[in-house]
Amino acid sequence: MGLKVKESNHLALRSAMIFGKNKSLACFKANPNASFRLLCFPCAGSGASMYRRWADSIPTAEVWAVNYPGRESLHSEPMATNVAHIIEPVLASSSSVADKPIVIYGHSFGSLVGFLVALELQKAGFTVSGLCVSARRAPHLEPALVLSDLSDDEFLKQLDELGGMPDAIRSSQEMMDFYLPVIKADLHLNDSTLHSSGSRVDCPIYLFSATDDKAASREELDAWRHATSSRFDHKVFEGGHFFIQDQQQPFLANLNRILAILSQEDEADLIAF
Repeated sequence: MGLKVKESNHLALRSAMIFGKNKSLACFKANPNASFRLLCFPCAGSGASMYRRWADSIPTAEVWAVNYPGRESLHSEPMATNVAHIIEPVLASSSSVADKPIVIYGHSFGSLVGFLVALELQKAGFTVSGLCVSARRAPHLEPALVLSDLSDDEFLKQLDELGGMPDAIRSSQEMMDFYLPVIKADLHLNDSTLHSSGSRVDCPIYLFSATDDKAASREELDAWRHATSSRFDHKVFEGGHFFIQDQQQPFLANLNRILAILSQEDEADLIAF
């Protein structure tokens, strides 16, 4: 009986989902009255389901989440060996979300990928109204420590010190065996991808960080201001690397405030969040 219930719920969930043409983009809940498409990029080791619950908390946007090769809807594909392998399917599926202004959000590694996608969408003539990033150094800065070059033991030690892995995964050996190779593959791309400081997005950048997150220094975070030719704002929360989950309610309240700001027609009226 329990298995049938689980299967039924799973099928109901899949039937409610909307995919882009190559399944790199997933929408968990349609919102025809939305003013924006919010395109969300997950952190290292994660997938689109990281943002499953956001759709009910962001009424002015239709939430679309990105899947990277090798997981969830793209589980049969090999993991990306360079960032272009992640970006190209998203761009190829961009017509699914381009009928309304786009706002991009990325957490940690997702901040880098989201920034690069914003640049490409901008070049292609799409409207990117805002870029929201969190918990990562600016894209033109080299890493202080290349985590992906470490042995598994040293890698885990560093992740523990940085607070860069959810407790639910870290406490389960089965989950660790599954997720560790995925996290290391993503962090290799995170460590090895360095973007030129000359290219900037035209939209505002809204940066989120946390007081106890050691993944980036204040200087590395504030360097995001050089990645935009528009406005830059920085909001600091209490907590560690996964503050967007630990403080989900106030974080999403701030994200909703940003969307309200971006919906204002007169840029002179924009207020800091």
